[in-house]
Amino acid sequence: MSAAARRPGLDVMRVVAVAAVAWFHYGFRMQVTGEAGPAAGPGDPGDWARFGYLGVSVFFAISGYVISISTEGRDPFTFAVARVARLWPVYVAAMTLTALVTLAVPALGFPLSLPQYLANLTMLAPLLGQPFMDGAYWSIVAEILFYGWVGLLMLVGLWSRHQVLVALAWLAVATLDQAVIGSDVLRRLLLTDFAGFFAFGMMLRACERGEAGARLVLLAAFVQAIAAAVLFAGGLVEVYRGEPFPPLAVGGIVAVSLVVLALATRLQAPWLTAGPVTVAGRATYPFYLLHQHVGYAGFFLLVPVIGLAGSAAVILAGVALVSLLLTVGVERPAARLVRGAGEWVRMRALSFRRRPVG
Repeated sequence: MSAAARRPGLDVMRVVAVAAVAWFHYGFRMQVTGEAGPAAGPGDPGDWARFGYLGVSVFFAISGYVISISTEGRDPFTFAVARVARLWPVYVAAMTLTALVTLAVPALGFPLSLPQYLANLTMLAPLLGQPFMDGAYWSIVAEILFYGWVGLLMLVGLWSRHQVLVALAWLAVATLDQAVIGSDVLRRLLLTDFAGFFAFGMMLRACERGEAGARLVLLAAFVQAIAAAVLFAGGLVEVYRGEPFPPLAVGGIVAVSLVVLALATRLQAPWLTAGPVTVAGRATYPFYLLHQHVGYAGFFLLVPVIGLAGSAAVILAGVALVSLLLTVGVERPAARLVRGAGEWVRMRALSFRRRPVG
């Protein structure tokens, strides 16, 4: 992310969102599904832990805001290189660690094969007919799809000049799909379940730029995000064996989260130490990539020895430490290499274009 996009409030929101997702997996999902083994579940799922999955939607809203900033002053190629530099090196490192843990704890029963690992290197394993190395990766695909649409809109000149209209059209299609059409193709390609969240973040930035109509579309995105979240939660009841996801609670949590996000983008907090908060915010990405299956393996091994609470403390501390190491030791140097490679490709392309013909 560009320096201009750093907001201490957003980094705090990232930490809270990823903690909520971990709470969902450790305090609800594994209790219902038994994915961490019989000692760690099934058990009595937590009442509030069930709503932690909404942290992913908060990440989508943050992404809408941050991507809007990161495209400013960039061409599509530079934007793409920046996204690859930010996401791919840490993803490969985290995915490899997950594969090694899966290999070390085969009793969990998670799929693992060389074709699966190689397909996951692309970050788009299902398109190659292979399962994700970790169930949490589905949201990374949604992010990549969002980036792809942004890059395409940048390429045709619509993103910078007509972002408010783009968001409005996206919300209209998403609403129509959810209310009338119900197309699986639209849901997957246009992310209609989460359009309101991405658009909300986009319009927060558009409001900061003073674009006409941005406030009205921001309100529409707010309403659509709440409605879509309630509809999505209704489909989770069957997935989680009849466990309820009360609509009022889901809608209320989403509404509060988006309002807090809007406030966080304006937070002036000199009392926050910029360095540690920034690193913590960036470390939420590898934490998210590692916490689910690696965490389940930890519970499987540790619960019989130190109990559920002790296992949770050790796992959270361990995953947080590894995430910080990946952020400092992998992301930054690898990102420099990727950006350098991108610049080399650009210069070669320019040189080729300038070469005389004949």
